[in-house]
Amino acid sequence: MGRFVFFVSLLLISLLCLSCGKKSARFPSPPVPADLTLHRARDDEDLARIAQNARDTLPVFFRRLQTPLSGDGNFRLKYPLAADPRSGFSREQVWLMDIRFKDSVYSGVLANTPYYVSGVARGERINFNIEEITDWMFTWEEKIIGGFSIKYLLEQIPEYERDEEQRRILGMFDWEARAAPR
Repeated sequence: MGRFVFFVSLLLISLLCLSCGKKSARFPSPPVPADLTLHRARDDEDLARIAQNARDTLPVFFRRLQTPLSGDGNFRLKYPLAADPRSGFSREQVWLMDIRFKDSVYSGVLANTPYYVSGVARGERINFNIEEITDWMFTWEEKIIGGFSIKYLLEQIPEYERDEEQRRILGMFDWEARAAPR
């Protein structure tokens, strides 16, 4: 109640950052630990700043989505859905893929299965309000562009507790942003 639920899992990050629905020899799917849900307070100032930054920089995302460069892929938007009242949370963040704008309506396909929102499932297309987006990302070659909340949440895990997959994913952010083609 009064909190957002942010999901950080190896499966989700691997799915969102590295896959296009097919297996890749370079990015194998890791095993899925059962306890990878991370709850953050709704008033987390850093996450509020990250969400505002994501909305402010959406033109970067949409420019690349409409005219992708060689090496671009895995375009995703993070969107809050109203959680079930009995869950104890007000919202759950989900990632959307296959983003479309048709007849003045934005829509996307759920890239993950929500835990606290009933009535929707992975692979289902939903409409969304662009003003409520909390993050965006895509990959360029082997680097992550955007994904501000993913990086932040992974950085909250102490270095000594991070596994190799988490370190590898964080390494995909550690590069000069200006090196990415615009």
